[in-house]
Parts: sequence; C-alpha cells; structure tokens
Amino acid sequence: MAKIKPRALLAQSKQKKSPTKIGPTMIAYIVLGVLAVSSLYAYKYWMSKAPAGAESVAGN
Repeated sequence: MAKIKPRALLAQSKQKKSPTKIGPTMIAYIVLGVLAVSSLYAYKYWMSKAPAGAESVAGN
C-alpha cells in the first residue's frame, strides 16, 4: 500500500464528496419492501371484503 503524502491528503480532504449513489442491491431492497407493504394492505383489504360466513363454510 502506497503512502499518501501530506499535501495529497490535504487536497483529498478539501474535495467535496458526492452523494452516495443508489446501487442495484439498494433498489432491490426498496422494491421488496414496497411489495411486502403493499401485499399486507391488499391482504387486509381482501379480508375486510370477505363474506361473513366464509370461515364456517370452510370448517365443515
């Protein structure tokens, strides 16, 4: 590993750092999170739409 000279180190520290770029893994995690949350809301929606006697019919 090469040693960094003090002037080069000072120049590096003065450079503005760009914002972190979103990588493909971060996009995949965001998509999976959105799918999980939306499926939860869809499940709640369909359970509230279900007929009142559906559970008793399946139990026979």
